[in-house]
Amino acid sequence: MPKAQKITQAGIKKTKMSKPVGKRTRLSQKERSQSTREKIIATAFDLLHLQGYAGSSIASIAKEAGISLGALQHQFPSKALLMAAVVRRFAAIRILSYRAALKGVAPGLPRFEALNQASWNLIGTKELVASMEIEMASRNDSELAAAVRPTFARHSAFVTRLVGKLISRNWILDDQRFESLRILNNAIMFGLSIEHIRETDQASIDRALSMWRDCLLNLASDQNR
Repeated sequence: MPKAQKITQAGIKKTKMSKPVGKRTRLSQKERSQSTREKIIATAFDLLHLQGYAGSSIASIAKEAGISLGALQHQFPSKALLMAAVVRRFAAIRILSYRAALKGVAPGLPRFEALNQASWNLIGTKELVASMEIEMASRNDSELAAAVRPTFARHSAFVTRLVGKLISRNWILDDQRFESLRILNNAIMFGLSIEHIRETDQASIDRALSMWRDCLLNLASDQNR
């Protein structure tokens, strides 16, 4: 009996000695910096969505992100530069969503509908609302306008080319008619996003969007107008 106890204790002792010791992986300075930037941008999206541009100071963003104001300003020396990063991120999200929506979809009308659906999926999202807040604020802020408008312009040109390419394969539209449809579609996206902010019930928003979907297809395919 004593012998069995000694063996058991030895076994326990051996198990403890053979337990692997884990090592923490220390992030590089570049990785820590990137992690901080991602946290700041994500927090900026959240506050812009919930509190608007005026309520999203760099101090409030830093506090909400759980970092010091100095750490934020090290990454983004001004609010305008942070907002420019937010706009670039939204543009990237939108482009990726379009590419994902078109992947494997048959050419023609299905691709046109898939692209529109990808756009409409952004309605009311924090990313789109944040972008809208920044664009509106840039009207009265020259520093902000200089930082964000080039990105808005490039993104708008990309979307226009993409939609124009899809439409030209299925419908013959003159430039003015195409531009009118683009403006109307943007107005629907932004308008329904405002309805979302106003807490209009989702069923009503969905019905309005369904009506616009039918109108858009009719307007785009009507060759006699």
